[in-house]
Amino acid sequence: MLAVVASGAHAADKDVEAILKTLRENYQKVKTARLEVTSVIADPESGSDISLNSVMSYKGPGSVRIVAKGPTMPGSYLLYVTDSKQALVRTPDGKSSTKKFDADEVAVPLNLESLCFWDYKRQLSTAAGMNMHDSKLRLLKKETWKDKDYMVLEEKAERSKVFVRYFIDPATKYIVRTVVYNLEDTTEILQDHKVTKFELNPKLDANLFKLKA
Repeated sequence: MLAVVASGAHAADKDVEAILKTLRENYQKVKTARLEVTSVIADPESGSDISLNSVMSYKGPGSVRIVAKGPTMPGSYLLYVTDSKQALVRTPDGKSSTKKFDADEVAVPLNLESLCFWDYKRQLSTAAGMNMHDSKLRLLKKETWKDKDYMVLEEKAERSKVFVRYFIDPATKYIVRTVVYNLEDTTEILQDHKVTKFELNPKLDANLFKLKA
């Protein structure tokens, strides 16, 4: 059973800004993190879904390592490592390349808002020039999904033609699930990312972040 408690129009604006501020503060103070994420991504070419299991390791202020595996790359993986200046990409065919860092490519194939420890200012803000500036936002203070309560931030982004729902753990105030829908048909799920394991400030091997395949 789905239960929802929504904010009113005026209160929603205030509540949205408050939760965004809290999220930014929480992501900013993290020194290291390790997340395991399961993803289902719609593939328009094949008409089927792509399943991925990813591990993201983060060391502040801007070192990131993502390893993604799935049925579409049997026996192989996708690797992305960056120090926020340069980025190493290893594709499933075993080819590696180093290029200039691009903040919009860091999370591929994951969702940036789920992993914004290094990009919280841009991703989680309605200020001019930031990613949510032109979006319509609404906060649901309580939604029950699979017998657990969440806060849900809804975003309608006309420019990207997507409707996004961010499930926020009400205890920790971190995003733990991101569902992306087609804005023109909100029954069509484009991406569904679930954080299945969330470790804050773990000890991480420095070798993880070396720019080598």
